[in-house]
Amino acid sequence: MSLRKITELMAGSDLELFGSWRRELPGEHTISVWKLGYLPYVVDAHVDSNRCHVETETVEADIALDPRAVSEHPISFIQEPDTTSGRRSASAEVQVYGDTLEIKGLSGTRDCVELQVVPFRSGARLHVQVEASDVPQDECVGWRRFEARFLLPSGATHLLVTNPAFFPVVLFKGEVRPAW
Repeated sequence: MSLRKITELMAGSDLELFGSWRRELPGEHTISVWKLGYLPYVVDAHVDSNRCHVETETVEADIALDPRAVSEHPISFIQEPDTTSGRRSASAEVQVYGDTLEIKGLSGTRDCVELQVVPFRSGARLHVQVEASDVPQDECVGWRRFEARFLLPSGATHLLVTNPAFFPVVLFKGEVRPAW
């Protein structure tokens, strides 16, 4: 299964791809595409198999700007180099304290730059992307720890936290609400 580029977006840095991309699985697959500030796009695809492999299926994702999306600003954002060694993967832990959402985690960076958070809110949805910035790091470290805090409105917020450093990764997807 492949995703054909139909806009100016680059799949490796801007889109989140869900699916069994490293295995050949025939059958019905649902593909969800998210991009900051855009409406979610979901499409179903049927993948057939032949004698040895599956038949390639091309799926077009025609995403549209979300007219309700507004940039959200964190209360705070801090980061520091990760000095641990060994195999790592991007991760995030989400906690709610009163009306404050705290996201702590580990993110890969490229090109020896710092991290930034790029959040957009659209109604009850909040998409926070942890990504490389244009600011060089003091020392070249490929992984950084981060902590971001946001104010939560009353009611439920559908939270999506992503990291596109090496391959788009969902760090958290779920519902959060103030802890009152």
